[in-house]
Amino acid sequence: MNMKQLQTTQKVIGDATFYIRPFPAFTGARISGELTSLLAPVLGGLGAIADQFKGTNLNTENGKVDIMNLDIDKALPALADSVSTLSGDKLERIMKNLLVNNQNISVVCAATGGNAQTLDMDLANEVFCGDLQDMFILCYEVIKVNYGSFFTKLGTRFGPLLAALKKAPTSPSTEPLTSPVSAS
Repeated sequence: MNMKQLQTTQKVIGDATFYIRPFPAFTGARISGELTSLLAPVLGGLGAIADQFKGTNLNTENGKVDIMNLDIDKALPALADSVSTLSGDKLERIMKNLLVNNQNISVVCAATGGNAQTLDMDLANEVFCGDLQDMFILCYEVIKVNYGSFFTKLGTRFGPLLAALKKAPTSPSTEPLTSPVSAS
């Protein structure tokens, strides 16, 4: 029997090589609820920022979006609203669940003497001290391993609907679209 939970995904981040195993199904479901409550406001804020800058010149010469071209005075209110609900305690809890509490990650680095060790709190503190961005990158990779197909399947199921909604004409008028029934 091929056990999906034992399949690892290798990711090199900084000077460390991480081996990520998927969560058990019910653990993944529990963590997805926590992740949704954490990420929904942020993603909504990023969507608002993207909508705010449609049609503006955010592209570089290679055609990629360059966020450094954003007008910070316009972007700041949407960004502030999106992160206002984040708490450090909530972020720490979800990162612990993603990285150490479920013992689903092993790491090979200088701190492990070149041997693979399960990532625990002490080892995570040693590996990521002074390199917090690498810890966020690892969280992103864990999310991709565990939930990547969810977003792909969701897009497949709802993509045409979302595209149709984006193309739907909007009316600047606030008048009702139907005429009132007259009393005879």
